[in-house]
Amino acid sequence: MTRILALETSGDYASAALYDAGSVTCMIFKEKNRHTESLLSLVDGVLVESGLKLSNMEAVAFGAGPGAFTGLRVACGAAQGLAWAADLPVVQVSNLAAAANTLFALNPAIESAAIVNDARMHECYAAAFTRGEDGTPVEIRASELIKPAMAAEYLTDTKVQAAAGSAFAAYADEIKVPESVQLCPLEAVSAQDIAVLAARMFEKGETVEPHLAAPLYVRNRVALTIKERAAGEKL
Repeated sequence: MTRILALETSGDYASAALYDAGSVTCMIFKEKNRHTESLLSLVDGVLVESGLKLSNMEAVAFGAGPGAFTGLRVACGAAQGLAWAADLPVVQVSNLAAAANTLFALNPAIESAAIVNDARMHECYAAAFTRGEDGTPVEIRASELIKPAMAAEYLTDTKVQAAAGSAFAAYADEIKVPESVQLCPLEAVSAQDIAVLAARMFEKGETVEPHLAAPLYVRNRVALTIKERAAGEKL
């Protein structure tokens, strides 16, 4: 019986989820950028609601990115601490792969898809996947940073059937989706999406020791200047 505790803080909201033999309990704190103060309370919440303890888990998973630098570090650090305390392995889940996994589950006819998310600073995080034999995503183009103007070419080059992600709304005036590509509505990734894919990864032995867990950084720039912060820019 697979039981996974999952954490997700790569975007605006913090969330935690508990996967228990196919059933998922998820809680989301819908106040922006309050990851540090809310995450462990969410963890307590899903454990209590499920009637389980951390010691009942088989692994701790987290959304490894790409995403907001501070958020990724919060989830990674919390996952490491919880896993170390309970002597559990860690599952590092790509947020883009988790989105693709959900897209494939919702659209059985789609065999390939690109996830393109707003990375702020007029850039996008992108990755492309095909549906694996077990239904889970197989990466055909690794996570990378692209400009919105490059998105149409990216979709054409990867020859995907479908696309989803926050970039298509954020840069609607710049991204021209090719007619051959189906644009699919998809909610922002939460800990529930992370937990579902993490369970499949755990079953395949795709885990690491807590001290080896690390966020997936795509952008090298990790800080803003005082002027940029004052202007409201975010990483």
